Amino acid sequence: MERVIKCPICNSEHHCFEEMQEEYSSYMCFNCGFMSDSRFTKDNEDKMEQDGTILINKLKKFDEEKGIWWRPSVVNMGKLGIIYPEGTEDEWQWKYAKTIPIPEEKREAMPNYSSMLDTENASTYNTFLDACKEMGIAKDITDG
Repeated sequence: MERVIKCPICNSEHHCFEEMQEEYSSYMCFNCGFMSDSRFTKDNEDKMEQDGTILINKLKKFDEEKGIWWRPSVVNMGKLGIIYPEGTEDEWQWKYAKTIPIPEEKREAMPNYSSMLDTENASTYNTFLDACKEMGIAKDITDG
């Protein structure tokens, strides 16, 4: 079951969703781009840090009310591409890299693949929602 919640990171009351499963809940805010999971507790912080990039680990925030960590999202939608944070702890933005056919000069090094992420030409966005709209995964979500 899914419900709209108030985001503990950006206080959005319209763009943050909780997806409730039998054993856990996952959270995603399309306004600030932070996500979490009810299993992202302080007890699991070491495992989370192993799975996250240096930037994501520096930007994570603890939600005292729920007792869980929230981190910037990395959204990999296969053929649609990937959205990810890039920059420094003090100055970062959202990137959206589309998938492209593998260029001729790289095909020999990547014989088992037909496409790749074009991170060299990734678009930059100030908001996560704008990157999601460009990717086509948040067409029905409006600003505000």
